[in-house]
Amino acid sequence: MPSLKYLFYWIVVLAIISVSCTEKFHPKIDSELSILIVDGKITNEIGPYEIRLYRTVDLIGIDTLNPETGAIIILNDDLGNRELFEEVKPGIYQTVNQEIKGEVGQSYWVDIETKTGENYESTPEKMPPPYDIQNLYGKEEVNIISATEKQNVVNFYFDAKANNPNANYIRWEYRESYEWRAPEYLNTEKFTENPSKICFPVTNFFLINIYDASNFDTKFISKQLTATINTDEVKLLYEYLLDVTLYSTTQENFNFWQNIKSVNFSEGALYDVLAANIKGNLQACNDGCQAIGYFQATSVNKFQNFFSDDDFSLEFSTYPKECERIEMRMDIGIPDPKKFHIISQKPVEGRATLFIVRRKECYECNVVHPVTKPSFWLN
Repeated sequence: MPSLKYLFYWIVVLAIISVSCTEKFHPKIDSELSILIVDGKITNEIGPYEIRLYRTVDLIGIDTLNPETGAIIILNDDLGNRELFEEVKPGIYQTVNQEIKGEVGQSYWVDIETKTGENYESTPEKMPPPYDIQNLYGKEEVNIISATEKQNVVNFYFDAKANNPNANYIRWEYRESYEWRAPEYLNTEKFTENPSKICFPVTNFFLINIYDASNFDTKFISKQLTATINTDEVKLLYEYLLDVTLYSTTQENFNFWQNIKSVNFSEGALYDVLAANIKGNLQACNDGCQAIGYFQATSVNKFQNFFSDDDFSLEFSTYPKECERIEMRMDIGIPDPKKFHIISQKPVEGRATLFIVRRKECYECNVVHPVTKPSFWLN
């Protein structure tokens, strides 16, 4: 899921600014305002399911969200079943029943009681029918950078279909991993205890991708964009894995994400989106208490595919751009030895030194990348 911890921080700031605005652009902010942030879901996959609770404590500080510990959380369904969550890490709760599995067509909600006695409840949500990803593929295209600049790329897309007319709204996430080989050899130094030349970087793309298919008679969507690879990247040099998760959501949850996206990516005025539109489906049962966030019931479909440069006609770089030599002019000190290997150095005007360096991961990739394939790399 996109990093709601940070998305919600900015939502809270914008919400308070919007309701505190006067003629001057210096709104008074109550730094003691404490709002509970809820981030969780139940799906049609086998659990355990997870809920994360945070608490805003100081809206003008740097790190303003603290984990909410010691809460009691109960999952309910419309058949009268109840499941308890337990805290597995500060602010992170999972269902005690590890084999629990949500069912399409049933409604779910949570009750939350904090250790200070505040009570919250989410609005019941009926789990919608799923979409199935039919295909995940790459297309060679030209991306327009500016009026005078174009770039050859591979854009990766998916097609998806639902066999139920009540599957109207979707959201998707994606992540990538690929085999990365350190291109340089260094026999005189060893940066790590067990140096590795082959690693597997992982990138999660924290973007809000949503689609409204409610006006379609046939629930089929095509060519939905995920990742992009430029020709100056080496991701396709060996094996590249793209992993996509597709969520079928309710209209209310779709509206929630749409409003978050509007707040974070709007090119209009600061107050285009009202605070009331981004509170989610949490209600406080106590006067003076506030909560934002969402507990969603969503059906899930996952799909992944492997690619390499053999799948495309474009010519991709065989040398990582991030491993090119870097010039660093320094008046005092040397480049950070934890990050850079010094290739050469020479004095320049005054008392400065010109260093020619290269990033250390270009010699031993495990300085920054994992040496084992991620858990979602299935083959």
